Amino acid sequence: MKKYMVWLISALMAVSMTACSNAQKKDTKDQAQITTAAKENATQTEAAKTISKKEKNEKKKDKKKSQKSKKNSKKTKSSTAKKKETSTTTAKKKKVKKKKTKEKTTKTKNTKETTKTTTASKNESTVQTAENQTTEAKQEQSCEFLISCKTVLSNKSALQSNYQVPAGGKIYEKKMEFEEGDTVMDVLKRTGVDIDVSKGYVAGIDGLYEFDCGKNSGWMYRVNGKFPNYMAGKCKLHDGDKVEWLYTCVRGDL
Repeated sequence: MKKYMVWLISALMAVSMTACSNAQKKDTKDQAQITTAAKENATQTEAAKTISKKEKNEKKKDKKKSQKSKKNSKKTKSSTAKKKETSTTTAKKKKVKKKKTKEKTTKTKNTKETTKTTTASKNESTVQTAENQTTEAKQEQSCEFLISCKTVLSNKSALQSNYQVPAGGKIYEKKMEFEEGDTVMDVLKRTGVDIDVSKGYVAGIDGLYEFDCGKNSGWMYRVNGKFPNYMAGKCKLHDGDKVEWLYTCVRGDL
């Protein structure tokens, strides 16, 4: 009995030892499984954390990029707006400059026109004064002018033409006005009497020609009682002169 009891006790002890060992093994296995699971969970959590960190970093990067793009877009917009403003301001300045240049040109034109008008008015005034002076000079300068064929009255028998001698032999007598520089010929032409001139030589006056009343007959002129020895077109007049055109039939009858 004792041996049987010892055997049972030993058997129970062995069983309990095996059971304890098995339990310990199970516990170690369970602990190992738990530790592995914990490690896996830790690794998973760390991986999740790293993934979340990466995602956060990527989100931050995306935000930064978006902010930079917004800033760049704002800068570009501001730069474009500034460029537009500068272009508008430059265009306005150009317009203002053009207006100023136009105003300056118009002012210069107006000044030139005013100067031209003033110079023209001055010239007109000077011309008018000169004309007034010349008219005054014309009015002041005059001469006594006579055309006579009185000598034919005493030599009618020698007259070979049908010329009708006027009463007293006076063809023309008047006080004539003339300009400075006029000649005896100029005044003779202005009398209105019919004259025949050939190369500056007076051949006939009022239809009475040379040689009509003798071989020595013809027209002669004298100024202030003197007979010039040159043609009438070269004899200049002076104020108050006395000019006479006389027809001679015989030498010395004047």
